[in-house]
Formats: sequence, structure tokens, C-alpha cells
Amino acid sequence: MASAKREDERRSQEGQSDLTSNAKRALAEKKAAESDTEAPATQTASEGMQPNPNSDIAPSGALEQEGQRPVLERSRKVR
Repeated sequence: MASAKREDERRSQEGQSDLTSNAKRALAEKKAAESDTEAPATQTASEGMQPNPNSDIAPSGALEQEGQRPVLERSRKVR
């Protein structure tokens, strides 16, 4: 019984050392990755929203455009 208990303790310590070594390695990799990363120059967070025009869509409020007519008819009819 005592030998089984010692065996369990040994396995527990081995598992603990594996976890510790994995955690240390992961922390080192994380620190290395953070130092190499920098924001791309294309980000414009300080400039606010930028216009991105899409000339393929109908202007806002154009209900008579293609594809919108059935919606207009349904909205004005009694159900």
C-alpha cells in the first residue's frame, strides 16, 4: 500500500513538472510574439470612419429600384 502511494506521488510530481515546463515555454513564446507584433499602417482608428462608396447599389431611399418593388407593394397592401 505504501509503495502504491509513493508511486502516485512520483507520478503527480512528474505531471506537475511537465505542466510547469509547458507553462514556462508558453510564456516565453507569448512574450516573443508580443514583442514582434505591431499594428499595420493601414489602420485608421484615430481618423474615424472612412467612406467606402459602392456604386453598384441603389441610393438610399430608392424604393423603385430593381428588386425593391415587391417589398413596396407588400408594404402598401392590406393583408
